[in-house]
Amino acid sequence: MPFVDADIAAAVSRGLTAARDGPSPADAGRTPEKYARLSQDFRTSAWKHLQEDGDLPQASNKAWGMVAETVKAVSARHGGVIHTHRAIWYIAGELSGLAAAAGDTQLADWINNSFSVARNLHTNFYEDEATVAQVASNLRLCEELSERLYELFWPERPQG
Repeated sequence: MPFVDADIAAAVSRGLTAARDGPSPADAGRTPEKYARLSQDFRTSAWKHLQEDGDLPQASNKAWGMVAETVKAVSARHGGVIHTHRAIWYIAGELSGLAAAAGDTQLADWINNSFSVARNLHTNFYEDEATVAQVASNLRLCEELSERLYELFWPERPQG
């Protein structure tokens, strides 16, 4: 169930307005493709930190970065460049609101809950309290969230 571009653009605009995150002169180079590449880089890095050096705080933060850059990519694809964490949160909420408005409250709840997991991983970067099993499980959920956000809100994105 991909959504209509105009509805996504309106959701992005509402999120940026609510977060008080306006355009900047430096926005020209902030393309959706750039954010999508960064998202993929964070994904790869998260698994590297988890599996190769066991650095759970770094793996956690890279998982958060993957989701944050996905939200930025979707936002930029629909006309809005994100500058703040606050705007990431607001736009994620607006995107889940589109699912709810379409009658899929289960999807809306899943997006919200999965995004909360990603935010908790960001917190783990500072607190270093999660176990290997928790970080691995949450990283898999963040991967699923990232892929689902692309599927729903930027299905034609270039791969690779």
